Amino acid sequence: MDVMADVERTRLSEVTHVLNVAYGVSNLLPDQLVYKTLQILDIPDTDITSYLEECSGFIELARQQDGVVLVHCNAGVSRSSSVVIGYLMLREGLTFDDAYSQVKLARPSTRPNPGFYQQLQTYKP
Repeated sequence: MDVMADVERTRLSEVTHVLNVAYGVSNLLPDQLVYKTLQILDIPDTDITSYLEECSGFIELARQQDGVVLVHCNAGVSRSSSVVIGYLMLREGLTFDDAYSQVKLARPSTRPNPGFYQQLQTYKP
């Protein structure tokens, strides 16, 4: 029995809302979960900050409903982590360094592309 897979299944079973920020990835369980889909390109020239208000609004609404939000992209490395960093800056008032550290601690593979990283460093909510 794979204990880690079991833990992951348990965590995922608590998810009520999904913020899909992948490009060209369809929603797998639209009848079971509440989705918000924003097709964000993972390229340095994409203005990630222009999506943060809308993404943060969805996350905040889910939290007000005692929901659990999964933010996902293709690899879970750049777009999703950038959105969560931006959310923490916008809604929780964290600095970029503190938000980045929290996300990196929770998901060690976090690595926003260079453009997203620079935009978030200078982002003033």
